[in-house]
Amino acid sequence: MSKPALLADENFPLPVIAGLRQAGYDVLSIASSVPGINDRAVLELACRTGRRLLTFDADFGDLVCFRGVLPPKAVLYFRLHPIKVAEVLSVALRALEETPDGHLAVVTRENTRLRPFLSRQKQ
Repeated sequence: MSKPALLADENFPLPVIAGLRQAGYDVLSIASSVPGINDRAVLELACRTGRRLLTFDADFGDLVCFRGVLPPKAVLYFRLHPIKVAEVLSVALRALEETPDGHLAVVTRENTRLRPFLSRQKQ
């Protein structure tokens, strides 16, 4: 099974992105490619490029679950503070295995909670 393509939000640590790439993931970084774009533009880019979104920003869950914004393949929202690179990488690798397309994943040190998107259509 091939690994999903990923879009790392601007707040996602660059060393973790490097680790994901070393693990064989195709990761596009907002910080390196289009810094400063707004959240809706990030989601649109994830949809257009067929990527899962990795973020530490809770606003994305609100946008795709309650505001009717077209979701990407999946959104992985990380709730790990303080951020420790080695730990985030380990947790991200676990969460990517546990998260199917069509879901918002709330990722903590302990587990990954999944919430299905209601629709892949604008509401």
